[in-house]
Amino acid sequence: MMGTIFSSLPIWIIYIIIVLLIVFAVRSGIAYARWRRTQFLNENDSAINTLVGATLGLLAFILAFTFSMTTSRFDARKHFLLEEINSIETSWLRSDLVAAPYNSELQKALVDYVEIRIWLIDNPEKVKQVIKKSQELQTKIWELITELNKSDLGNDIINALLIDAVNDMFDNQTRRISIGVNDRIPNLIWIALFVLIIIAMFEVGYLLGKTEKSNWVLVFALSMAFATIVVLIVDLDSSKGHITINNQSLYDLYDRIK
Repeated sequence: MMGTIFSSLPIWIIYIIIVLLIVFAVRSGIAYARWRRTQFLNENDSAINTLVGATLGLLAFILAFTFSMTTSRFDARKHFLLEEINSIETSWLRSDLVAAPYNSELQKALVDYVEIRIWLIDNPEKVKQVIKKSQELQTKIWELITELNKSDLGNDIINALLIDAVNDMFDNQTRRISIGVNDRIPNLIWIALFVLIIIAMFEVGYLLGKTEKSNWVLVFALSMAFATIVVLIVDLDSSKGHITINNQSLYDLYDRIK
């Protein structure tokens, strides 16, 4: 649910929404503190600093935990991209060793396999279409290998090495889809994060409400700082975010095999 909402909104709108949410929470805390000051003149708030510190500590923990999840996933995406590139190139090199006409047909299919990935870089919103096309190409590649082995053409060892490389190539696509598309921060963690942000900012507002005049410049600075961290996590969690992995290795592979 939360991932779908974040994916459908531009990053700057998400940023503004988070800033306004934090400002609203702080403003509510200030209003509540001033209301209590009129109702309870001699109230002892000596423990409120401890409570606010504990809440902010919990918020820092879940922010660090969520950020760690997204960075680990980002590193995994880079790793599996390199693994897939290596397996594709290995398959392309080994396909040149098998008998004609299967060698040229396999290499053409592998070039198409890389082209569709390069097209995805410029069209990240078409990921489902690219996955479908990749699966069609995988079926075509496997049919060619099956025909090759049934025809008893070429060296069995070479054919086996080609099959091994192609299997690795297929497995790496599955890993990339799992890490890059399917695995996202669970909705429960997003809910916990935003609940803690609202509670922590409400408590900060309560402390500010105990003073004679609130410094709204610092309130907006605090809101923008927290919103920046949350937006960074949102962008890293999205496979279509502004922070992207370097795809130069994929372009280099395309230049080599084309």
